[in-house]
Amino acid sequence: MRQSVSLVLSLWLVAALTLFSPTAVPASQSTPTLAPSNADPEEVVTVTIHRRTFEPDPVKLHAGQKTKLVFYNQDVELHAFVPVGLFAGVHLNVSGNGAPEFGADGFKRVIIPSEGRAEFRFVPDHPGVYPFFCDMPGHEMKATIVVE
Repeated sequence: MRQSVSLVLSLWLVAALTLFSPTAVPASQSTPTLAPSNADPEEVVTVTIHRRTFEPDPVKLHAGQKTKLVFYNQDVELHAFVPVGLFAGVHLNVSGNGAPEFGADGFKRVIIPSEGRAEFRFVPDHPGVYPFFCDMPGHEMKATIVVE
């Protein structure tokens, strides 16, 4: 019992010294813990896979904008999303019920099941035109992503 009372008093003393210290920064002047870019709204862009096509084409994204790029497969067959150069050197979060594949250079492709989704959260850094395609046998599906 004495140890717990002593511990509580010690913690209270540390808290009081921290709060009333002349070097303490008032809460209204504290620096935010998130980087400014984390406070920006996320742009959501959806690409639908339907009848062996990617829609829309081209897909438009904005450089420097937090982005959630969603691929939704409405076909009854598997499809893949294989980007060329879009994610080079970019931090990427992949989710959904697709099967992503990674290699030595990072993300390679994701296979998306029928009625499945693949979601990518990232910030496109470099403006440009980035082709992507489905590499499933017999599928000749191609489109582009334009980062403005």
